[in-house]
Amino acid sequence: MASPEASEAHQAANLAKILPPEENTYTVTEQRIPMPDGIQLAADLYQPDLPANNNPRGLIYVLGPYGRKGVMALLNAKCFATRGYMVLFVSCRGTAGSGGTFVAAMTEQADSQAVVKWMREQPWYPGRFTTFGASYLGYVQWALLRDPPKDLIASVNLCSVYDHSLLAWTNGVYRPDRISWSYVVASQDEAGGGVVSSIPGLLKLKSVVDSMPLFDATERLFDGKAPYALEVMKTPNLNDPFWARAKHEAALDLVNVPLLLRSGWYDTLTVQTLAAYARARDRGVKVYLTVGPWTHVQACGSDAYPEVFDFLDEYVRGRKKDHRPLSVKVFVTGAEEWRSMPSWPPATEERTFYLYGDKTIDPQPPSADSPPASFTYDPQNPTPTVGGPLMVRGGRVDDSIYASRSDVLVYTSAPLEEEVEVMGKPIVQLAHSTDIPYADLWIRLSEVDADGVSHNLTENFQALDEVEQGGESSLSLVDRAHVFKKETCIRLVIAGGSFPLMARNPGTGVNRTQAKELKAVTHTVQHGSGLSKLILPCTS
Repeated sequence: MASPEASEAHQAANLAKILPPEENTYTVTEQRIPMPDGIQLAADLYQPDLPANNNPRGLIYVLGPYGRKGVMALLNAKCFATRGYMVLFVSCRGTAGSGGTFVAAMTEQADSQAVVKWMREQPWYPGRFTTFGASYLGYVQWALLRDPPKDLIASVNLCSVYDHSLLAWTNGVYRPDRISWSYVVASQDEAGGGVVSSIPGLLKLKSVVDSMPLFDATERLFDGKAPYALEVMKTPNLNDPFWARAKHEAALDLVNVPLLLRSGWYDTLTVQTLAAYARARDRGVKVYLTVGPWTHVQACGSDAYPEVFDFLDEYVRGRKKDHRPLSVKVFVTGAEEWRSMPSWPPATEERTFYLYGDKTIDPQPPSADSPPASFTYDPQNPTPTVGGPLMVRGGRVDDSIYASRSDVLVYTSAPLEEEVEVMGKPIVQLAHSTDIPYADLWIRLSEVDADGVSHNLTENFQALDEVEQGGESSLSLVDRAHVFKKETCIRLVIAGGSFPLMARNPGTGVNRTQAKELKAVTHTVQHGSGLSKLILPCTS
């Protein structure tokens, strides 16, 4: 794994290639920002060195938990300060010299408002500001937007969520990557170089995630650090008061400034980014959306900065007008091209493909006697995650291995006679039952190329605990823009889990992070008369 210095050098070299040259030097001064409860947040104020009578182009406020050095300083402050912007880069409480204790997602609303109040009292404050940041640094922007400051003029929010409860317990399933994320943040100061230098410690996490009960192994690993992470594991009920301070969906109905949103088709946070886009768009907010063929880390990287600066030039500097007449830009895989459009998703028509008992897919429904198919999910030997929306080592991969596994159902169409262009959310409807009332579904849409190699496109999962036996299960997969070319095949993979993307369902009804006993579950899918189907949103 590359060192923090190597990572910073790589990002700096990339910025130098894709951005206009740096225009000025800058001065950095340390700040201590008092909070209402008496603690102080550590911050760095970047002020560009400009000729007399030249004002900074604007003030950018950044709040995050990953430190203020190295690549974090480069991407969140230095690149703006060297191009005429003033930046206030603040560390969340309990991180990088800030007082208090870091409790993920729980204090950002109050703390971000307190920073704004303090900022207004400073002699250098220009009277208005914009916010910037990716991932968790985007989440804190949504927290601030639950009560939008009147002097906030724009928000650049890359690859983030507005509700941390939905990130930890997604569709009823606990995400083990919350353990690794919490461990990295809790360990970064010890590592001495911020969040990047703490990542090698993740190697010890594999044995933890493999352990049962997951909660006990995590508690031993953390040894008193990040107790909030254990509370998250014990609280699957998202209506529990514990989660109240981590939910900022209300911001979607209050935001009233231009937004720049960005994500990737393999970003683990895509769902909330697209939901935020749709809510803001429907309210008439000026919102720009870019979605590329990226993982989370790729979508958050330096390649985003040309469009960031274009956005700032229009909404902060006031120079460029209508810099992007069509507000949505998506990468269409298969066609391997960028497309601009006025809204996402574009108008589509549903095309239905039916699942057959012989594991094929066809536009015509099968006969009534098409046989059912079954598979058994064993939590002691869980179906493995292969690529997809992982924080680390995810993305587009060869997932042909699923076709040879007995714990999945793999349906494949004949080679297509014409292109099929998908734009939006695929939907899978299954006539589905299980032999015990505690189970999960994981479904993936893939493409098989002319050489017989399968690659993943999109997926989703859902806890089905206490499902009605013999009922219908309907699952919307995550949005996708893809062209199935002629001679390729449509593939659907159905399993009872995907580990370690999903914490395994023990099959007993006990909280999956605390369960000791494990039971296998048999899933059965009915096919007769077209009961089970894949519905694709296709352009006409």
